[in-house]
Amino acid sequence: MEKYFHKTGLSLLVLFLILILGSAIIYAQDYQTYYKNGYEYFLQEKYEMAEQSYKKAIELNPNFENAHYWLGKVYKQTGAYDQAIEQWKEVLRINPGNQYAFQYLIGSFKSTSRVQSDKANDYLDEGIKIIGNPEEYLFKGSAPSVNSLLSAIPYFKRATSIKPNLLEAFYWMGETYRVLGEKSTRQFNPLAMESYIKVINIEEVANLISFDHPSPYWRSYVQLAKIYRSLGLKDKEEKLWLQLEKAKSLPYKQVLERKGYFGFGYPSRIEVNFKNGDKIENWSYPEKDIIFTVINGEVEGEKVKEPEQSEIETKVEESVPEEKPQP
Repeated sequence: MEKYFHKTGLSLLVLFLILILGSAIIYAQDYQTYYKNGYEYFLQEKYEMAEQSYKKAIELNPNFENAHYWLGKVYKQTGAYDQAIEQWKEVLRINPGNQYAFQYLIGSFKSTSRVQSDKANDYLDEGIKIIGNPEEYLFKGSAPSVNSLLSAIPYFKRATSIKPNLLEAFYWMGETYRVLGEKSTRQFNPLAMESYIKVINIEEVANLISFDHPSPYWRSYVQLAKIYRSLGLKDKEEKLWLQLEKAKSLPYKQVLERKGYFGFGYPSRIEVNFKNGDKIENWSYPEKDIIFTVINGEVEGEKVKEPEQSEIETKVEESVPEEKPQP
């Protein structure tokens, strides 16, 4: 009797497993069948039937990458671009490395119809307007939607096509691509890096001392370094900082060498004043105990280093004769 129940239980278990495997096979066949049918309909240009087949495949398998991709192509063929974009975004959610969906996605945003102008800054301003307040969200992380970010890119591109050295347009393009890399797919990172490098190259040729104040040039170095770090490109990050150090030092080095001062790089401190229309600077090198006075970009000579307060107090104390007790 015990053997009978054991045999019966084993038979029921086998039957249960067969039913599960059978259901899985039917399920696989079903969504794959719908997908294949959709492809056949697409080739026959029966787009409505293709749409229904792909939708059914996705309903059975929501993470079916190919079904989302081809459904996007159906919408593209029928002019439903907004729906196509949503499908390609789904593809990139499932597989951020899908290059075809990536190219379709970025290619879907080309309009600059909000602006009718021949001025680069008008397109730059509109691009920034579309993405909201970059200074706020790029630091707080509350970025706008992927669609809004992508729709701003053509305006930045248009600005650079009118004015190829418009540094700010390349910078905000880089920032937009960087945020897209965080929100969508890392395939945007190379585009961000390309834009930041363009900013750096433009500024280091046109304005060697632009690093005297915060600027898109400065920030491009910082953001490019962040991307290198996130990708594990340690060598590239180190080379970037060496490049910055060299770029910072070069103009000061050249100005000082013209006056016979060698071995000086970027000052530890720069004080700037204006008097009677002249720009008067003090470049401080505490490691060499020297300060240079520079007027309108030309070194006028060395400035005597003023002693620190503690040094003054020490000297005063030393100058007071020791009081001797009276006999």
